[in-house]
Amino acid sequence: MSDTKCEVCGKEGEHPVASVPGIPYSAAYCKECFASNAHPYDLVVINTWSAGGYDECVGWWKNIVDDTLKHLKISREKFDNDVFALSNDDGTPS
Repeated sequence: MSDTKCEVCGKEGEHPVASVPGIPYSAAYCKECFASNAHPYDLVVINTWSAGGYDECVGWWKNIVDDTLKHLKISREKFDNDVFALSNDDGTPS
């Protein structure tokens, strides 16, 4: 257990730490975020960008993205904009 903020929603308290699927990183998760398959937003954005965008991702990663966006009430449009913001104007990595 980690006495810190949930790295997904920011909830204070004692939270277990688990690895983020597909990423060499461990994060603190509150029960609600863990049960919802929601993961730290910035990591989801960066990993999606590194794959070339949502459409290039494998199905299990798209499920993680969708679950995270639903749980955090973030629109797909905002997410796509955040992913694209990591690229140059022509869409190539910055």
